[in-house]
Formats: sequence, C-alpha cells, structure tokens
Amino acid sequence: MTISPNVDPSGDARAGAILAIQRGAGNQAVQRLVAGTTVHSKPKSEGDEDKERLKEELSIQRTVTPSAITLTLQRAAFNSTLNKPAPTRSNTASSTTKAKDPTFTGHAVEDKKRQRWTYELDTVEAEGTIQIVYFTADRYPAPTPEDDSGALTNVTSANVNTILKDFKDNRKGIPDHWSAYLAEDLHEDYHWKQEWLKLARKAMAKAESKIAKLKVDSATAATQADAEKVLEPQAKALFDAEMQAARTKWNAMGDSPGDPPYKAQAPAVDALAARVKAHKKAQKW
Repeated sequence: MTISPNVDPSGDARAGAILAIQRGAGNQAVQRLVAGTTVHSKPKSEGDEDKERLKEELSIQRTVTPSAITLTLQRAAFNSTLNKPAPTRSNTASSTTKAKDPTFTGHAVEDKKRQRWTYELDTVEAEGTIQIVYFTADRYPAPTPEDDSGALTNVTSANVNTILKDFKDNRKGIPDHWSAYLAEDLHEDYHWKQEWLKLARKAMAKAESKIAKLKVDSATAATQADAEKVLEPQAKALFDAEMQAARTKWNAMGDSPGDPPYKAQAPAVDALAARVKAHKKAQKW
C-alpha cells in the first residue's frame, strides 16, 4: 500500500527535503523466504499436562485486524495464495498448515542525480497449504455435511449430556471424542492468517528498510541489468535473514490447548453446542 508521509502544509523547505529523502529510499527488493517448510498441526490426542493447561485461562489472545500500518516507504504488493485440498478423515492424523518460501519480483532503479542505482520491490508472493483432517463421522453430532449444519443424527438421549460436557471441557482444546467440523478450519486458519502472514508481512517491511540502503555506483553498473546483478544477491541475503527470524518466531508459537489457535476454534464448538442444547430441549431429554 502507499501511505503519504506527513508534510508541513506550509511548504517548509526542511519538510520538503525530508520527503525527498523518504521517496529516495524507494521500494525495496525481496526474494524467497528461508529454505524448508514449517508445519503447524493440531494433535488428535493430549496428555494429562495438556488437560491441566486447559483449566487455565490466558489473559491475552492474539487477534488480527486488517492491516492499517502507517509506513513512510511505499511497500510492495503482498499477495498470498492458500491451497486447501479436499479434507481427509482420521482419528489419529492431524490437520496441518504449511508455509512455502515466499518469492518476489523487483527491479533496479536509476538515480541519475546521484549517479547510482538502488533496488525496488514490486511484489511478494506467500504461498501455503492447509490440509484439513476430520475425525470419522461418528464423532460429530451433525455428521453431514462437513460444516456442522446438518441434522443432529448422532445425538441421542443417551449421549447428549456427554456431548455437551465434551464441548464445555474442550472448547479451547482437544476433544475427548465429540468435535465440530469448523473447529478444525478455524484452528488452521489462525496459524495461516493470524500467525504466519502477519510475521511474513513484518519481515518484509524490515527487509525493505535495510534494502533501501543498498546502492551501486553508475560507474560500476552501467545498465539496469548490471545493477541488478549486484543488488539482487544483497537484497536476497537481507530478506532471507528477516524471513528466517520470522519462521523461527512462528515455530516457537504455542500450539497446545489454551493457546491462541485453540481459542480460535471455540466459536465453532460453542455454536454447535448451542444447537445440541436446543435439540435436547425440543426433545425433552
């Protein structure tokens, strides 16, 4: 996005000079993220330690709002592509979120006044894959379709209280048996949108600030292609370092019952629990 820097409307010369410097920094280059793929998965079972953690309420939950960060540099377009293959089913395998190394496009920019070249970032592409793994159909109150909206055919007078207790006890954790389909989706979406993409955007901004300082004299690089041969490797090194730091932070984020990704799934569990309660009342169980 493009954000105009604050400038004194009176036309003060110093403000104009500052603006010129800011614009001179330009857009920066970025390449791919660090080598390798990070996987965040939701385990299908938990131990006593996780059960104990489930009893504790965290005071702060990470939330994400649309980006509205004021920047003094014109940032490159940040695009993300998420692949979601058809869901599979297993009572042991976990849903996963994977992030590939982002790629970039950019170009060298000639500063004729200073007789030098800098490098501008044009676009950054972040690609990822979420593979949803649902439990078998017998573990969902509404087994069909896979969005918790179907008939509550798995709910009976004999198991309704067990279902509601499971939902209450494990709304921010791993179910003992009964689950909501959308809980898986909300959990993995949190890893992708509210953890990884936020970190990748911040890493891009940090890299751009550093790349803005790169330059090569026109005497050394006579053409744009010559300048790009010099500047692109330097830009890549700076970008890779920032993205490696972002991936390290992502790997360190909590993914146990009570942590933010599990909190994110709670609305789906609560919504299905409300349906089950209403069904129980209607059936006079």
